[in-house]
Amino acid sequence: METSPETTTSKLVQHGGVEYNVIKEGLAHILNPAAQEAASKGTRRDLSDKDESQSVFYNPIQQFNRDLSVLAIRAYSEHVADLRRQKADQKSKRRSAGNGSTAQGTKRKREDSPNEKSEKSARPEVTEETAVTDASLTESATTKPETAITTTTATTTTTTTMTPPSSSQFTVLDALSATGLRALRYASELPVVTKVVGNDLSESAIKSMKTNIAYNKLEDRIQPNLGDARAYMYRASGDPSRKFDVIDLDPYGTAAPFIDAALQAVKDGGLLCVTCTDAGVWASTGYAEKAFSLYGGNPVKGLHSHEAGLRLILNSLAMSAAKYGIAIEPLLSLSIDFYARVFVRVTRSPAQVKFLASNSMIVYNCDSGCGAWTIQPLAASREKLDRNGNPVYHFKLAQGPTANTYCEHCGLKTHLAGPMWAGPLHNPHFIQRILETLPKLDPEVYQTIPRIEGMLTTAMEEDLDLSPTLTKPSAQQQNQNQAQPQPQQTKESSNPENSTQSEPQQNEYPAIIPRINPALHEPYPFYFSLSALSKVLHCSTVPQDEFRGALRSVGYRSTRSHAKPNSIRTDAPWAVIWEIMREWVRQHSPVKESSLKPGTAGAAIMAKSRENLRKGSMAQPNPSGEDRQDPWLVQLKNDLLAAVQSGRDITDLVTKVEASLYRSGPRRSLVSPPQQQQQQQQQDSPEKDQPVSTTQPQPQTQPQPSSHPSTLNVKFDAALGREASAAHSKKRLVRYQINPRANWGPLNRAAIKLRSGGADEGASAGTSG
Repeated sequence: METSPETTTSKLVQHGGVEYNVIKEGLAHILNPAAQEAASKGTRRDLSDKDESQSVFYNPIQQFNRDLSVLAIRAYSEHVADLRRQKADQKSKRRSAGNGSTAQGTKRKREDSPNEKSEKSARPEVTEETAVTDASLTESATTKPETAITTTTATTTTTTTMTPPSSSQFTVLDALSATGLRALRYASELPVVTKVVGNDLSESAIKSMKTNIAYNKLEDRIQPNLGDARAYMYRASGDPSRKFDVIDLDPYGTAAPFIDAALQAVKDGGLLCVTCTDAGVWASTGYAEKAFSLYGGNPVKGLHSHEAGLRLILNSLAMSAAKYGIAIEPLLSLSIDFYARVFVRVTRSPAQVKFLASNSMIVYNCDSGCGAWTIQPLAASREKLDRNGNPVYHFKLAQGPTANTYCEHCGLKTHLAGPMWAGPLHNPHFIQRILETLPKLDPEVYQTIPRIEGMLTTAMEEDLDLSPTLTKPSAQQQNQNQAQPQPQQTKESSNPENSTQSEPQQNEYPAIIPRINPALHEPYPFYFSLSALSKVLHCSTVPQDEFRGALRSVGYRSTRSHAKPNSIRTDAPWAVIWEIMREWVRQHSPVKESSLKPGTAGAAIMAKSRENLRKGSMAQPNPSGEDRQDPWLVQLKNDLLAAVQSGRDITDLVTKVEASLYRSGPRRSLVSPPQQQQQQQQQDSPEKDQPVSTTQPQPQTQPQPSSHPSTLNVKFDAALGREASAAHSKKRLVRYQINPRANWGPLNRAAIKLRSGGADEGASAGTSG
């Protein structure tokens, strides 16, 4: 006896003469054999052969991923509906403006065509293909699309050509669908979805998917397809009418083999959702050669490796897309548990592709020493204003290097990472759209709402320029903020189609997600851990509130990172960060000199303490006759003496002396003469035809102290730090979830049984359905 989902009261049901366990997630139900429940909770050594063979599909750990994906696609679908409604309204207004005259209508079209062409290049998601009303989109959701008939032979799988979807449809491809759980949830929980294609390479997966589709009574919305995901997407890319509004890639391991096909099969302005579960590759240096082959860059060693991994994945997407004149815009990029999940908007725009080089960077990482880093943009984009006041961008090579072979803070060697994405990780408007829908949701359907709210709020707070702060930035930082285009002031948002500043437009089309200026780059990437800093100096860990209070006391901003608890993102340079740590040791956590061995990073950093600088200044004669020497000069002399004493041979000595002299340049650049400070304060806004750099090399991109860090008055005020935290959000949030049970991680890879009866390790197996 078959039991419908609406009347299911027992966990065990009979469907098609077979007994199944019913697993409900969201509004979808999937049927699993009894052995599969044990397989989804155990490790490989705890499973029998039968259990292991059936552990392929359902993964409860990915429920957060699936809940978030449903909400993200819902926000994007509302954006598409508003764009289509807006396009239809504009077309109707143009027709009415012609007053029915053919001549006037033709003349109007000729006059508008240049503007329409420029708007199309700036906002390619508004195409003729999407020029339909929201009403037609809603009506089409109730129509039953034709389902393709799949014929399987001994060697090939052929699918009959389905009727091409009309432009009023909203289509989703779950490329690696397994049991089809994602497809089931998209079809049942997204109101505007008209067709979902669930593809998989495994015959058993397709069989299970068809069973679940029938059980959920969604045959009119979900089309199963047996075949290679790449081949299916390449076929769809050849016909614009068969492209998808949303493509979801959720493989076991890396999504790299599917990225090229997915970028071509998604519509112009479409949404691409990508999961990569191989964190051991992109978030560590154990397999650096594999990370480079998959993502085109070297990973970072350190606690900030997860954000660097996100940037590697985004750079891989951007590089793959650029070959076809396609640009990406990250809407949301998260490092979650053991995997990365990114949502990017795909736009066919050769003009935006030109910003790829300036939005790429390499990182000089002191992974063997203090953990500091320096970024190096690969190119620079400069903005000029033409005679009409419109911005025009010019591109050139970036000056380098921005760092030396040895770290300027601890003297140990640095390693190279990247190239990786240097632009923003998130679109705050997109995140805000998702957060606005959370209070309206049923917590019984979306059981991970608390974690979604906490993680998205933390992700949005990562942008220091958008985060509220009670401290005023320096004059130099104000100039940089004015020079760099902000998300609310982009060219795209200045147009009514994407504007959030115009109140009538915002009320009329509230769901439109504005674009972020493609020239915008991330000025303060990465985060650090307070426990890691304390480990370098062998001192007690600084409480987070006290450290953030110390940053505020010297005029810098700080926030958290979603990737790691007890993490700090700040606009303070590393020279200031280490000075705060030295003051923590001096004021609150003294350490014995014997605990820091000579030649270590901690010893080199503590050698630059205020006491040592004062002793060096008193011991060395001052030929100028002044009472006090320049602390930068004292520090350079100390570094040169240390290099002479520690040099093992001529080559090593020359290298260390050159490194000390090289570091003296950036140190002197931290000191701004009063004349330069006055000039910076007078240049609050760029004049016409004056170049404004949007990609400055480090460390000039950060607000710098006007004097040596040893002159800063550092106060570890916990109340000041709590005020900084409360300025972001006063609500208690689940920002960092504790693993709900043991063995919280990826399940075993599925063995895909091919039509010939063999097994394939490959790649079309989804992690969770």
